[in-house]
Amino acid sequence: RYWINSLMIKNKLPPRVIMAGGRGKRLGFITRSTPKSIVKIKNKPFIVHQLKWLLKSGFTSFKFLVAYKKQKIIKVIESFFKGKKLKYKIVVDKSKGTFPAISANLKKLDNEFFYTNADEISYFNIKKMYSNFKKSKTNIMCCVLSSNKGNYVLNTKENKIERNMGLNNKLYKDCGYKFIKKKIFKKIKQKKYEKLEEFIYDKYLNNNKVSYFLIKELPLRIDTTFDIRRAKKK
Repeated sequence: RYWINSLMIKNKLPPRVIMAGGRGKRLGFITRSTPKSIVKIKNKPFIVHQLKWLLKSGFTSFKFLVAYKKQKIIKVIESFFKGKKLKYKIVVDKSKGTFPAISANLKKLDNEFFYTNADEISYFNIKKMYSNFKKSKTNIMCCVLSSNKGNYVLNTKENKIERNMGLNNKLYKDCGYKFIKKKIFKKIKQKKYEKLEEFIYDKYLNNNKVSYFLIKELPLRIDTTFDIRRAKKK
């Protein structure tokens, strides 16, 4: 109820849904006993750096979906929020993949939310993105970045993402951040997808418009040891 009222205020951000359940197998021994989201960067868990960025961006309400080594993540999250007048909720989920995790917990999510994984930070204007999302009247807006390894092109006239049809166009890739209206999940009967992006760029994109927000720099991530070194340097 609180968030339905707050959305009447211009650019008031909806709750942030943070996917913090991944193990991070590509990091090898680093994540054997430590969940990827709390790998330390400059002596602080990565998710703490992320939360500080989100607070500066204007978020005041958070939901966390946790799984692997959940107690360690929960301890870090609760420590961060202790004494702060902020709203947060931790949901323990055993689903394998971001799409099943979201689908299984729809009742616990708000009608619209900002989605991200717990292992990425990108310093862009989130309030501007949310304003664009409201104006677009679409159900999904995805952050995209120019990339030769991308699979999509942008229709700038209609502000929508389209598949690359083999033409010599500038290519773009998804960067993880999304504003989503949860009603897009309610009529799905076949839940065959593992990643949320597989659903968005397959079934949903076939029948609906997906709007975009363009960012200029690759997000800081901790998927690999190379990413960790880059994050520390930044």
